[in-house]
Amino acid sequence: MSTSSALEGKVAVVTGASSGMGRAISVLLARQGAKIVCCDLFEKPNPKGFEKDLHLTTPQLVEQLGSSAIFQKVDISVIPEIEAAFEKALETYGRIDINVNCAGYWAPFRDLVDEDDELWAKMLSVNAMGTSKCTRLAIKQFLKQDIDEAWGSRGRIVNISSCAGHFSFPGENAYASTKALINHMGRAGATDHAKDSININTIAPGVVATGMARGNIEDKDIVGMMKKATPWPRLGRVDDIAEAALFFCMPGSQWITGQLLSVDGGMTLGVPYPTGS
Repeated sequence: MSTSSALEGKVAVVTGASSGMGRAISVLLARQGAKIVCCDLFEKPNPKGFEKDLHLTTPQLVEQLGSSAIFQKVDISVIPEIEAAFEKALETYGRIDINVNCAGYWAPFRDLVDEDDELWAKMLSVNAMGTSKCTRLAIKQFLKQDIDEAWGSRGRIVNISSCAGHFSFPGENAYASTKALINHMGRAGATDHAKDSININTIAPGVVATGMARGNIEDKDIVGMMKKATPWPRLGRVDDIAEAALFFCMPGSQWITGQLLSVDGGMTLGVPYPTGS
């Protein structure tokens, strides 16, 4: 299958690329011609994932589309591994145009009083420091590259946070706090670098079926609560997030920066209309 050309020649570094949202985003970017540097802890997808093609790695899916991809093992709580991934991207493709940060950490629900130092340290190192480091490395590379006048940018960054980052959800204090940090980092960073024609936007997903969330999706009580909190008559799919991320990378979004887009079935709108269920 051949790709279309909207992102032909572009190189995207995607974290969390082996599974879930990162995998879906990588595939959509590749469909538009982008080359993908797939960063994750493991090359094989999460066996708990809902994808129908779990026997294939993300680079294999990208190559089936006629584009190019490499895998780089990255724990984004380990700074040297992040640096090595960006170096590998430049060594392989000579440039970086897009950085999508999907890698994140979540832990089972617990009240704030029961959250410990280890949990907070893990959340901060992955969700906050890891995403920040990727963002900063991407910007440094973008500044070395010319503006693509047709694309309208020197580079694009899309960070994935969570709806939990801008409204209160019980049992997720550390997680929500670090996702709120990502939200504001994107706004502040976009203010700093709009002058450089660098776009930084953030997507806040609602409840999405991924391997990491399977425990919640299969828990009747938890999924029932989440369905009641989501006005749209279904929960999220990874393609919902991927389509939004693709939009932020396309030529038509070149004048959009510093935005937080909730892709959550209306969860953050407020209390949904009662269904009686």
